[in-house]
Amino acid sequence: MGEIIDIKPLKDKILNEIKNLILKNNFNKKIAFLIFSDSFDAKIFLNELKNLFDELTLKYEELNLIDEKEEDIIKILDRLNNNCEINGILPIRPIPKNIDELSIYSTIKPEKDIDCLSLINLGKLFSFKPSFIPSVVNASFEILKYYILEKFNNPDYLSGKTAVIVGRSINTGRPLYILSLMNNMIPINLHSKVNNLEKFIKLGDIVFACCGVPELIKGYMIKENSIIIDIGINKSKNNEIVGDVDIKSVLEKVMAVTPVPNGVGEITKLMIVKNYLLTYSFI
Repeated sequence: MGEIIDIKPLKDKILNEIKNLILKNNFNKKIAFLIFSDSFDAKIFLNELKNLFDELTLKYEELNLIDEKEEDIIKILDRLNNNCEINGILPIRPIPKNIDELSIYSTIKPEKDIDCLSLINLGKLFSFKPSFIPSVVNASFEILKYYILEKFNNPDYLSGKTAVIVGRSINTGRPLYILSLMNNMIPINLHSKVNNLEKFIKLGDIVFACCGVPELIKGYMIKENSIIIDIGINKSKNNEIVGDVDIKSVLEKVMAVTPVPNGVGEITKLMIVKNYLLTYSFI
């Protein structure tokens, strides 16, 4: 029987590190949260972020862009780029389909692009020289390394291991592939056009689930004693929050799996804060 990874000790550790950093420095500028949707998920995520920034006495401002045209959004971003009181810019997804996401992301000044959304920052990441790492990707590896260090006390455990990434989005799946390479792993990137997903998922010593399909990954698909990082957040048919992994069925075979909710998302918010604080090194 596998275990569900307890995120709380890692969360407390990172939060204390951030608080100590804030005590020793003067982080007196602001982050701009850009709101494109009034969806329930976007509202919940934004409120949780605001509560975290309030707890840490970090300043922010909200810009509601729900009814704005793309050309007007770009003008607003230009103003934020040139505003020396704004040190970070974070679009809160989802972005409406009538707006070119990459065009919006790539308008953000690279040193203010705290979630590594722009083509420039993604290019740096893909060159193994990142200014920022996408927060959800960073969170996934923070959890993985924390668990491995606690379990095996071996910082080189990941080297040579096969990482299967189920999902290929530009801001999660593909960066996970790059981070896997940077950690000397053997990455395999799967997507919706792959036939026989089970054949490839079974190869994974580590599986990153980020496809956005509720409980897609079942116990019969996975390798014995694998570690699964479930990044998905979905609503089930019963209106419950579930991941991309059927946690009950995989527990019979895995070494460990992250929970949903209260898993990767909890660390992701802290990685957003850490990336924001990193912007001060570019001043």
